Parts: sequence; structure tokens; C-alpha cells
Amino acid sequence: MNKKYAIGAICVALLLGFWLGCFRCCHKSKIAVVDITTIVQNSEQVKALKEEQNTKAQELATWLQNAQNAVKNEKNKSKQEDLLKQYNAEIAAKKQTIATEYAQKLQDIDNNITKTISDKAKKEGYQLVIAKNLVIYGGKDITDTILEIVK
Repeated sequence: MNKKYAIGAICVALLLGFWLGCFRCCHKSKIAVVDITTIVQNSEQVKALKEEQNTKAQELATWLQNAQNAVKNEKNKSKQEDLLKQYNAEIAAKKQTIATEYAQKLQDIDNNITKTISDKAKKEGYQLVIAKNLVIYGGKDITDTILEIVK
């Protein structure tokens, strides 16, 4: 399976290199590269989202501990089973809500970063912006400029 990905990545790189070579010969173009990983790792928005997720995880763990104690303290087996079902349904709903909110906020951050890169590239006159990890050589690295805007 990894061979297929490696071959695919090599083909994409070769095609991209060929395309860029042809593009460069025909046009005077400005090409930029951006280190997306660095931007995400240093984004205040991403850091705040991680902290929020950690807080929610701690709150959920506390809630779960309280639910387990309530079930354990219930002496009636029938009521204990009912409580367990109720708490299992609640925990599933809470996890789903947290996951949905996280995914939406992460998508919003991604859209913001993408828009920032696009706006800056247009303003600076770049015709093409490529992820830095796909480029072996060439292109103006605008990562630091984007980082200043995104923070």
C-alpha cells in the first residue's frame, strides 16, 4: 500500500515539476511557497481551540466520573441499569456535540488561513502558491508573512 502512495507522490511531483517548468518557460510568473504545518502549529486560533478541547475533555471526564458514582451508589439493580442507559446516551450525545463543534471550528480556522494566504498572494502578485513540503527548489517562502497576519 505504501508503494502505491510513494509511486503516486513521485508521479505528482514529476507532473508538478513538468507543469511548473512549462509554465515558467511560457510566463514570467511569481511563485510562492507556504509551510502550512508551521502556520498551523503557531496559530493562536489553533492553540485556543486545543485549550478549549482540553477543557471540554476535563469537564466530560468529571461528568463521567460523577455518572459512574451515581450508578455505583444506586442500590436498585433496575434503576442502576436505567441510569447506565441514560448516562450512556448522554455521553454519546455530548461526545458528538463536542466533535461536531470541534470540526466546525477547525474548518473555520482552515478557511481563515486559506483566505489569508490567497489574499496575500493576490496582493503581492503571485500567480501560484504551493505547500512548501511539495517543493524541492524554488518559490518565495511567504510563511513568516502569513504567520504575522494569522496570529
